[in-house]
Amino acid sequence: MTAYHPQDPAVDRTQPAQAAAALAGAVRNRLKRPPPPLPRADGALLKAAAAIMLLGALATGLALYLGHREVPAEPVIQPARIGGVSLLVPQNLTGAEPDDTSRLVGMVRLRLAWPSLGPAQNGPDGLNNRQRLLVTLSPPDKVNEPQTQLSVYARFLTPTVWSNPGGLVVRGFRKGSPYEGDELYVSVPDGRGFAARCPIEAARAGAGAPDLDEPCRVTFRHRGMDVNIRFPRAIIADWELMLGGVRRTIDGLIR
Repeated sequence: MTAYHPQDPAVDRTQPAQAAAALAGAVRNRLKRPPPPLPRADGALLKAAAAIMLLGALATGLALYLGHREVPAEPVIQPARIGGVSLLVPQNLTGAEPDDTSRLVGMVRLRLAWPSLGPAQNGPDGLNNRQRLLVTLSPPDKVNEPQTQLSVYARFLTPTVWSNPGGLVVRGFRKGSPYEGDELYVSVPDGRGFAARCPIEAARAGAGAPDLDEPCRVTFRHRGMDVNIRFPRAIIADWELMLGGVRRTIDGLIR
Protein backbone atom coordinates (compact mmCIF):
# COMPACT_ATOMS: atom_id res chain seq x y z
CA MET A 1 0.00 0.00 0.00
CA THR A 2 1.27 3.39 -0.98
CA ALA A 3 1.56 5.96 1.80
CA TYR A 4 0.15 9.58 1.30
CA HIS A 5 2.68 12.33 1.10
CA PRO A 6 1.80 16.05 0.78
CA GLN A 7 4.45 16.65 -1.86
CA ASP A 8 3.48 13.66 -3.88
CA PRO A 9 2.80 14.83 -7.47
CA ALA A 10 0.25 12.13 -7.85
CA VAL A 11 -2.09 13.85 -5.45
CA ASP A 12 -5.14 15.57 -7.31
CA ARG A 13 -4.83 19.35 -6.78
CA THR A 14 -7.73 20.28 -9.11
CA GLN A 15 -10.48 19.82 -6.51
CA PRO A 16 -9.99 23.23 -4.75
CA ALA A 17 -9.96 25.05 -8.13
CA GLN A 18 -13.14 23.33 -9.25
CA ALA A 19 -14.83 24.24 -6.00
CA ALA A 20 -13.85 27.92 -6.40
CA ALA A 21 -15.12 27.96 -9.99
CA ALA A 22 -18.42 26.39 -8.94
CA LEU A 23 -18.82 29.02 -6.19
CA ALA A 24 -18.11 31.86 -8.61
CA GLY A 25 -20.65 30.46 -11.09
CA ALA A 26 -23.27 30.21 -8.40
CA VAL A 27 -22.67 33.87 -7.44
CA ARG A 28 -22.96 34.99 -11.06
CA ASN A 29 -26.19 33.08 -11.54
CA ARG A 30 -27.56 34.61 -8.38
CA LEU A 31 -26.72 38.12 -9.59
CA LYS A 32 -28.42 37.50 -12.93
CA ARG A 33 -31.76 36.65 -11.36
CA PRO A 34 -34.34 39.52 -11.37
CA PRO A 35 -35.20 40.97 -7.98
CA PRO A 36 -38.30 39.51 -6.41
CA PRO A 37 -41.47 41.56 -7.06
CA LEU A 38 -42.51 44.06 -4.48
CA PRO A 39 -45.38 43.11 -2.29
CA ARG A 40 -48.71 44.33 -3.60
CA ALA A 41 -49.05 46.88 -0.84
CA ASP A 42 -45.70 48.51 -1.74
CA GLY A 43 -46.60 48.66 -5.47
CA ALA A 44 -49.93 50.31 -4.76
CA LEU A 45 -48.18 52.84 -2.53
CA LEU A 46 -45.72 53.77 -5.29
CA LYS A 47 -48.53 54.17 -7.82
CA ALA A 48 -50.46 56.41 -5.44
CA ALA A 49 -47.35 58.54 -4.85
CA ALA A 50 -46.81 58.91 -8.62
CA ALA A 51 -50.43 59.93 -9.13
CA ILE A 52 -50.18 62.55 -6.38
CA MET A 53 -47.02 63.99 -7.94
CA LEU A 54 -48.70 64.16 -11.38
CA LEU A 55 -51.78 65.91 -9.98
CA GLY A 56 -49.56 68.37 -8.14
CA ALA A 57 -47.68 69.22 -11.34
CA LEU A 58 -50.95 69.73 -13.23
CA ALA A 59 -52.34 71.95 -10.49
CA THR A 60 -49.18 74.05 -10.47
CA GLY A 61 -49.31 74.48 -14.24
CA LEU A 62 -52.97 75.47 -14.12
CA ALA A 63 -52.31 78.03 -11.39
CA LEU A 64 -49.47 79.57 -13.40
CA TYR A 65 -51.65 79.74 -16.53
CA LEU A 66 -54.54 81.39 -14.72
CA GLY A 67 -52.20 83.78 -12.96
CA HIS A 68 -50.58 85.00 -16.18
CA ARG A 69 -53.69 84.98 -18.37
CA GLU A 70 -54.74 88.47 -19.39
CA VAL A 71 -58.18 89.39 -18.16
CA PRO A 72 -59.86 91.75 -20.65
CA ALA A 73 -60.55 95.10 -19.08
CA GLU A 74 -64.04 96.48 -19.06
CA PRO A 75 -64.40 99.39 -21.52
CA VAL A 76 -64.57 102.87 -20.07
CA ILE A 77 -68.10 104.27 -20.25
CA GLN A 78 -68.56 107.92 -21.19
CA PRO A 79 -71.87 109.65 -20.45
CA ALA A 80 -73.19 111.93 -23.18
CA ARG A 81 -76.29 113.96 -23.87
CA ILE A 82 -77.65 114.95 -27.27
CA GLY A 83 -80.61 117.24 -27.04
CA GLY A 84 -83.00 115.44 -24.71
CA VAL A 85 -81.37 112.02 -25.17
CA SER A 86 -78.94 110.62 -22.58
CA LEU A 87 -76.41 108.01 -23.64
CA LEU A 88 -73.75 105.81 -22.09
CA VAL A 89 -71.06 105.31 -24.74
CA PRO A 90 -68.25 102.71 -24.41
CA GLN A 91 -65.00 104.48 -25.16
CA ASN A 92 -63.80 101.65 -27.40
CA LEU A 93 -66.67 102.45 -29.82
CA THR A 94 -65.47 106.02 -30.22
CA GLY A 95 -61.96 105.13 -31.37
CA ALA A 96 -60.48 107.35 -28.64
CA GLU A 97 -57.43 106.26 -26.65
CA PRO A 98 -57.95 105.35 -22.96
CA ASP A 99 -56.01 108.44 -21.84
CA ASP A 100 -57.95 110.79 -24.11
CA THR A 101 -59.81 113.22 -21.85
CA SER A 102 -61.34 115.33 -24.63
CA ARG A 103 -65.11 115.51 -24.84
CA LEU A 104 -67.44 116.38 -27.70
CA VAL A 105 -70.18 118.71 -26.58
CA GLY A 106 -73.60 118.10 -28.08
CA MET A 107 -72.55 115.20 -30.33
CA VAL A 108 -71.15 111.68 -30.24
CA ARG A 109 -68.85 110.05 -32.78
CA LEU A 110 -68.60 106.30 -33.18
CA ARG A 111 -66.09 104.24 -35.14
CA LEU A 112 -67.64 100.86 -35.91
CA ALA A 113 -66.19 97.84 -37.70
CA TRP A 114 -68.16 96.40 -40.60
CA PRO A 115 -70.00 94.06 -40.59
CA SER A 116 -69.65 93.22 -36.87
CA LEU A 117 -70.43 96.80 -35.74
CA GLY A 118 -67.99 96.28 -32.88
CA PRO A 119 -65.03 98.56 -32.10
CA ALA A 120 -63.01 99.39 -35.21
CA GLN A 121 -59.29 98.85 -34.79
CA ASN A 122 -56.52 101.00 -36.19
CA GLY A 123 -53.04 100.21 -37.40
CA PRO A 124 -51.54 97.59 -39.74
CA ASP A 125 -52.57 94.74 -37.42
CA GLY A 126 -56.16 95.92 -37.07
CA LEU A 127 -59.14 95.68 -39.33
CA ASN A 128 -59.11 96.80 -42.90
CA ASN A 129 -59.70 100.56 -42.63
CA ARG A 130 -62.06 100.45 -45.60
CA GLN A 131 -64.44 98.22 -43.69
CA ARG A 132 -65.67 100.60 -41.03
CA LEU A 133 -68.47 103.07 -40.41
CA LEU A 134 -67.95 106.55 -39.03
CA VAL A 135 -71.15 107.54 -37.23
CA THR A 136 -71.97 111.00 -35.85
CA LEU A 137 -74.94 111.60 -33.57
CA SER A 138 -76.10 115.20 -33.26
CA PRO A 139 -79.23 117.17 -32.27
CA PRO A 140 -82.02 117.14 -34.86
CA ASP A 141 -81.83 119.70 -37.65
CA LYS A 142 -84.65 120.38 -40.12
CA VAL A 143 -82.24 120.32 -43.06
CA ASN A 144 -81.59 116.62 -42.37
CA GLU A 145 -85.21 115.55 -42.61
CA PRO A 146 -85.62 113.11 -45.54
CA GLN A 147 -88.24 115.24 -47.31
CA THR A 148 -86.07 118.36 -47.02
CA GLN A 149 -82.96 116.58 -48.27
CA LEU A 150 -84.72 115.10 -51.29
CA SER A 151 -86.32 118.41 -52.23
CA VAL A 152 -82.92 120.08 -52.19
CA TYR A 153 -81.26 117.33 -54.22
CA ALA A 154 -84.10 117.24 -56.75
CA ARG A 155 -83.26 120.72 -58.03
CA PHE A 156 -79.79 119.63 -59.16
CA LEU A 157 -80.34 116.08 -60.46
CA THR A 158 -79.86 115.02 -64.06
CA PRO A 159 -82.76 113.20 -65.78
CA THR A 160 -80.72 110.04 -66.27
CA VAL A 161 -81.59 107.17 -63.91
CA TRP A 162 -79.96 103.74 -63.68
CA SER A 163 -80.31 100.82 -61.30
CA ASN A 164 -77.84 99.58 -58.72
CA PRO A 165 -77.58 96.34 -56.67
CA GLY A 166 -79.50 96.44 -53.43
CA GLY A 167 -82.70 97.74 -55.01
CA LEU A 168 -81.35 101.28 -55.33
CA VAL A 169 -81.50 103.70 -58.23
CA VAL A 170 -78.72 106.14 -59.06
CA ARG A 171 -79.00 109.75 -60.18
CA GLY A 172 -76.25 112.13 -61.20
CA PHE A 173 -75.94 115.84 -60.37
CA ARG A 174 -75.67 118.58 -62.96
CA LYS A 175 -72.37 120.31 -63.64
CA GLY A 176 -72.01 123.55 -61.77
CA SER A 177 -74.34 122.41 -58.99
CA PRO A 178 -73.24 122.27 -55.31
CA TYR A 179 -73.13 118.47 -55.61
CA GLU A 180 -71.21 118.22 -58.87
CA GLY A 181 -68.99 115.14 -58.82
CA ASP A 182 -71.38 113.15 -56.62
CA GLU A 183 -73.98 110.50 -57.35
CA LEU A 184 -77.20 110.04 -55.42
CA TYR A 185 -78.23 106.50 -54.43
CA VAL A 186 -81.88 106.32 -53.37
CA SER A 187 -84.27 103.58 -52.38
CA VAL A 188 -87.47 103.06 -54.34
CA PRO A 189 -90.05 104.34 -54.71
CA ASP A 190 -89.37 107.79 -53.25
CA GLY A 191 -85.96 107.66 -51.51
CA ARG A 192 -87.38 108.21 -48.04
CA GLY A 193 -85.85 104.98 -46.76
CA PHE A 194 -82.33 105.71 -47.98
CA ALA A 195 -80.63 108.58 -49.83
CA ALA A 196 -76.82 108.59 -49.87
CA ARG A 197 -74.27 110.64 -51.78
CA CYS A 198 -71.03 109.11 -53.05
CA PRO A 199 -68.27 110.90 -54.99
CA ILE A 200 -67.74 109.65 -58.53
CA GLU A 201 -63.99 109.95 -58.19
CA ALA A 202 -64.02 107.46 -55.31
CA ALA A 203 -65.52 104.86 -57.61
CA ARG A 204 -62.83 105.51 -60.22
CA ALA A 205 -59.97 105.49 -57.71
CA GLY A 206 -61.20 102.31 -56.03
CA ALA A 207 -59.17 100.85 -53.19
CA GLY A 208 -56.10 102.92 -54.12
CA ALA A 209 -57.42 106.11 -52.53
CA PRO A 210 -56.45 106.08 -48.85
CA ASP A 211 -58.14 109.44 -48.18
CA LEU A 212 -61.50 108.13 -49.40
CA ASP A 213 -61.94 105.17 -47.10
CA GLU A 214 -65.50 106.19 -46.19
CA PRO A 215 -66.52 108.41 -49.12
CA CYS A 216 -70.29 107.83 -49.04
CA ARG A 217 -72.55 109.54 -46.54
CA VAL A 218 -76.15 109.27 -45.48
CA THR A 219 -78.11 111.18 -42.82
CA PHE A 220 -81.38 110.12 -41.21
CA ARG A 221 -83.39 110.71 -38.05
CA HIS A 222 -83.51 108.14 -35.23
CA ARG A 223 -84.73 108.38 -31.63
CA GLY A 224 -84.74 112.18 -31.67
CA MET A 225 -81.20 112.48 -33.07
CA ASP A 226 -79.67 113.05 -36.49
CA VAL A 227 -77.49 110.12 -37.49
CA ASN A 228 -74.81 110.68 -40.12
CA ILE A 229 -72.93 107.64 -41.44
CA ARG A 230 -69.84 107.72 -43.62
CA PHE A 231 -69.26 104.30 -45.17
CA PRO A 232 -67.35 102.51 -47.96
CA ARG A 233 -68.96 102.57 -51.36
CA ALA A 234 -68.38 98.82 -51.66
CA ILE A 235 -71.07 98.02 -49.08
CA ILE A 236 -73.81 100.29 -50.39
CA ALA A 237 -75.83 97.29 -51.61
CA ASP A 238 -76.11 96.23 -47.93
CA TRP A 239 -77.67 99.55 -46.95
CA GLU A 240 -80.63 97.94 -45.15
CA LEU A 241 -78.32 95.82 -42.97
CA MET A 242 -76.15 98.85 -42.28
CA LEU A 243 -79.02 101.13 -41.23
CA GLY A 244 -80.64 98.42 -39.11
CA GLY A 245 -77.37 97.58 -37.36
CA VAL A 246 -76.55 101.20 -36.60
CA ARG A 247 -80.05 101.80 -35.23
CA ARG A 248 -79.74 98.80 -32.91
CA THR A 249 -76.30 99.97 -31.76
CA ILE A 250 -77.68 103.41 -30.92
CA ASP A 251 -80.64 101.88 -29.07
CA GLY A 252 -78.15 100.00 -26.87
CA LEU A 253 -76.43 103.26 -25.88
CA ILE A 254 -79.55 105.09 -24.73
CA ARG A 255 -80.10 104.96 -20.99
